[in-house]
Amino acid sequence: MLSIKKSIMQAYQIDTSISEGGVIKLPEMPYLYNKKVKLIIISSENSSTKQEQRKQAMERLLNRQAASHWTDEDIDNIRYEHLKEKHQ
Repeated sequence: MLSIKKSIMQAYQIDTSISEGGVIKLPEMPYLYNKKVKLIIISSENSSTKQEQRKQAMERLLNRQAASHWTDEDIDNIRYEHLKEKHQ
């Protein structure tokens, strides 16, 4: 049987990096001293790359001669990319 535990947690977002030795530097947070915490690591390099790819794709579409020359497929692709980015 699956057990689901409901809890309310305060979340903090900190932009930092992991050193070659595996050390993560955090700002001082005395209110969390001697408390258990959960650490989730998300690589920001991948998301930046994806954002840059989306930006470049949009720029390619916008750099076409004129909107009147866009096909229905072009317009659908613009809508798709916009909604994909919006709901990420």
